[in-house]
Amino acid sequence: MINLRKILAIGTLITFSQLSTAETQLPKAAIFDLGSLDTITALGLESQVVGVPKQVLPDYLKQFNDARYTDVGGLKTPDLETIKTLNPDLIVITGRQAGQKAALEDIATVKQVNASGENYWESFSKNTTSVAALFNAESAADTALAELNADIESTKAGIKDHPRILFVTHNNGSFGLRDEPIATQLLGLDPSKVPSHVTPQKRGTRTFTSLSVSDIAQMKPTTLFIVDRSAAIGNTEEALDIKKLKADLVDKGGQSIQVAYLSPKLWYLSGNGLQSLRLQVKEIADAL
Repeated sequence: MINLRKILAIGTLITFSQLSTAETQLPKAAIFDLGSLDTITALGLESQVVGVPKQVLPDYLKQFNDARYTDVGGLKTPDLETIKTLNPDLIVITGRQAGQKAALEDIATVKQVNASGENYWESFSKNTTSVAALFNAESAADTALAELNADIESTKAGIKDHPRILFVTHNNGSFGLRDEPIATQLLGLDPSKVPSHVTPQKRGTRTFTSLSVSDIAQMKPTTLFIVDRSAAIGNTEEALDIKKLKADLVDKGGQSIQVAYLSPKLWYLSGNGLQSLRLQVKEIADAL
């Protein structure tokens, strides 16, 4: 099995994309980034996966619950000893595993992926091609990206009546404004205006904008999209009571607002993959 750390230690950085398959095997990978996992699957490379965080897999990746794939721990609690026994060439992570990055780098080469919302399609495309390059699959990735882009443009053209949208994250009864570039950048949807009395709050290095049900009703979106963090991480007792929310919106004058409850794990734990982005675009379009 190839040891990527030895390859990367050479003076000139050599990636798998620069080596022909005749010269090297494709890397065996432990994947914590679920978007990368669904991209690898879309490119027909799932046989290269040796480990995944099984406890958080969304329904569309349920095939990785199979015994041929090893459970490598939680998204924030990688099982280092189990990963060592797999002897992977590559470990793909996101910011959720950043605290364990050094420890993971002692096991294998680590690739950290992140998607920026500033130019989402550009960032998404770069992530996709960079992951594909590790498996000599750049050409397949380019084809898949072109097909996905065409599907998104077709979906965008089919949206009528200029709906106003509002995305929020729910957590144990509280709501926070969610910037969703898939809706605004890729589908060109107009976000509802935030009331002037609502201001962002700083929590450490992160910025949050809390919204009350009254605020949401005042914003009057055509459709309110909800990403339920509580449900996504398994806190079912704290998950959103949709019937109560709809009743509360009516009480606050928001009876015209459609409420769309999005697939929790898809939106909170996954995303930024060839499969997940397609599913997310469909969920938005289906709700409008």
